[in-house]
Amino acid sequence: MLLILLRSNRNLVAGLLAWSMAAAAFAASDPIELKLSGLPVQRMTEILFLDSEPEQPGFTSRILILGERMRMDYGQDDQGFVLFDRAAKTVWHVSPHDRKVTGIVAGKTDKVWPKDWVLEQDTMPSGENLLSQIRVNGVLCAEFKSARVLEKPASLLADFRQTLAANQAKVWLALPDDIRQPCALGLDVKAAGVEYRHGLPLAIRYWDGRSRVYQGYRLLEAKPALFDLPGNYRQVVNAPLNQGKDSNRQPRASQAR
Repeated sequence: MLLILLRSNRNLVAGLLAWSMAAAAFAASDPIELKLSGLPVQRMTEILFLDSEPEQPGFTSRILILGERMRMDYGQDDQGFVLFDRAAKTVWHVSPHDRKVTGIVAGKTDKVWPKDWVLEQDTMPSGENLLSQIRVNGVLCAEFKSARVLEKPASLLADFRQTLAANQAKVWLALPDDIRQPCALGLDVKAAGVEYRHGLPLAIRYWDGRSRVYQGYRLLEAKPALFDLPGNYRQVVNAPLNQGKDSNRQPRASQAR
């Protein structure tokens, strides 16, 4: 459920330029409104993206934000979801199917990145927005266009990706050498959250053909219960990356090219 990732496509650049005119229409709004009675009404932000994978139909991803908490799902309140608690630096995956809650805590990743690998980021103006390209060892891994809108939600998304980085590194290191992708290590670990560091991404394309396109946002009356963990589910917390053990499985230099 969690994320997407890319290959260079020059047609994307032309398509992304169309977002420049629309970007000015989207602006962050105050999450607190006042009723006629004068009593404050708390609001949550809903952001919609259209995600797609190669040879698969696109699907809508919904992101709900209330304060320092974020919920990610497919638009249904009664299905599984991912919850990010920024204050606790923890990501929770809630699975109603097996009544289980799995926690992922932030950890260190400084010993995972090979010393001879090179990650580059090129960012250039594109109208009122920014066009960025991320490369690992000269290979284009991601291309995305960012707008200076919804910057607080974008910052929360970036921190969410960063919180997952140690777990992503652990998963990557456990893969057989021949299927490890340098772009995955670059985007999920070394530069985790880079797509959200310059504001909200209007469109992203990843090296493996996945993509994400911004659909819009709105403010809704808050539903705090959507940001709570079920109290009667079994909870499991994944251990953070074991630096002493897992760092010994760093990729060989030959995998860098």
